[in-house]
Amino acid sequence: MIVCGCGFSGWILGWSIKERPRQLGSLQAALSRLETEVGCSMTYLPEALLELTRLTPSPVDRLFRDAAQLLLQGEISAEQAWGQAIVGARDYMVLTEDDERILLDLGGSLGISHREDQTRHLNLAGERLRQQEEAARVTQAQSARLYNALGWAAGAALVLMLA
Repeated sequence: MIVCGCGFSGWILGWSIKERPRQLGSLQAALSRLETEVGCSMTYLPEALLELTRLTPSPVDRLFRDAAQLLLQGEISAEQAWGQAIVGARDYMVLTEDDERILLDLGGSLGISHREDQTRHLNLAGERLRQQEEAARVTQAQSARLYNALGWAAGAALVLMLA
């Protein structure tokens, strides 16, 4: 039981390291689509976010769905809805504080500035997320298997110490 529990913990850590670059890539693609919606078709922000929900893979789609639902309730600003959705995403996404900071900074320009300014901010956020994704891929290459192996090794060592 101890070996399996520790091994599973290592596997979870390894999985989160592998999952983060995928989620960051999905976020970049979604922000690029949002940039197109804002810049070209001038879609109402909640509608654009709901469209992203349909086009974005899970679990990233939930971020946009949550933000759209908060906006459709009509009681808070786009920045507040975006911020609440990002805080809620901590439960189902693998983001670092830096990733969240990039997304939160973007929220300050959503829905309140002119089209060109919003597309500039979306483009900048996408670029910053691309840099984060590159760093996450380097970390993945270095650490994912290590955490998995360390989990199993820690479990075996713990069993030997208890025996």
